[in-house]
Amino acid sequence: MPYIQIHSQNFFDNFHTLSQAISPNNPQKLAIVLKDNAYGHGLKEIATLAKKCGIISCFVKNIQEALEVIDWFPHISILYPNALENPSLFKQCLESPNIYFCISALEKLPDYPPLSRIELKINTGMNRNGIAYNSLKEAFELIVKNKLQLVGIFTHNGFGDNFGCEFYTQNAVFLAVKKEVLKLCEKYSLPKPRFHSLCSSAGLRVNKDLSIPQSLQDDCYRIGIAFYGYLCQEEILNIPIHLKPIASLWAKKISSRMLKKGERVGYGGISVLSRDCVVSTYDIGYGDGLFRLREGMELYTKEGFKILPPASMDCLSVESEKEEICVFDNVEKWAEAFNTIPYEILVHLHSSIPKKII
Repeated sequence: MPYIQIHSQNFFDNFHTLSQAISPNNPQKLAIVLKDNAYGHGLKEIATLAKKCGIISCFVKNIQEALEVIDWFPHISILYPNALENPSLFKQCLESPNIYFCISALEKLPDYPPLSRIELKINTGMNRNGIAYNSLKEAFELIVKNKLQLVGIFTHNGFGDNFGCEFYTQNAVFLAVKKEVLKLCEKYSLPKPRFHSLCSSAGLRVNKDLSIPQSLQDDCYRIGIAFYGYLCQEEILNIPIHLKPIASLWAKKISSRMLKKGERVGYGGISVLSRDCVVSTYDIGYGDGLFRLREGMELYTKEGFKILPPASMDCLSVESEKEEICVFDNVEKWAEAFNTIPYEILVHLHSSIPKKII
């Protein structure tokens, strides 16, 4: 069966590179985003590597992912609100002091029982999730009234990959949010929550403004795709950093046949051979979450073997007779072929595909 190989040294190298670029004096400010099965790389496999690096904070998608890594991180934040739909699992999380619930809507605050540990998301201009800046006072009143534990205040800067002023505008709005939060904390005698707002590209771009007091600086950086070896910023930004993809996808041979020039392969005979060659099928297809190669697309394995469209549900046809092939060790060519981003190719790979850490 196919498998994904996780290159541990590449992960460790990425951690060192990002630490030096973003927070050289305090690498523990780098938090890892493990949501959606660690972007398709395997939740537990990547959590294992992250723990070896000394990472103490992680962000997961839901309550199920949080409970899978409950013993591995001092700080685990659940980004999306499915917790209330699972009473027994929710109770487990409430009893675990290292699990926090991210709340993005004012009306959801009363749904959480007293002493729930929450991180409040603020909308600073992305206009996707988060309460309005002018609702902060009301939010604090509800937090105090319902005896919730405010652990964090955060936002998501949606312009980290893009050239333009919006990135800096959002940073400025969040700075104003922080100032207001500190005033409200003093008013209600609440401890200062942690602040965070920046993901991979944004963390690498942020100006280290020494005029900003420590209390108003971000306390952690939510690094996702960069840990896995990619950045998706516009070329004009030209962020000078070298990252290494950590995952390679492998498939094993099902069968081979010697075919003549002009013979056709696959559904509809779309691929017509330009030479005599051996064509083999390998045990991965769009049923495994790999995007479906279509007529006119040209993609090659790591070894340089041509993959013949169209892809089938459970197999690929390739101009090769090797027992095993590396479908890719870098998804950028696949992302380009499908006019998308590496994220989408990676997260579609089924969680059932075995992972091997090397």
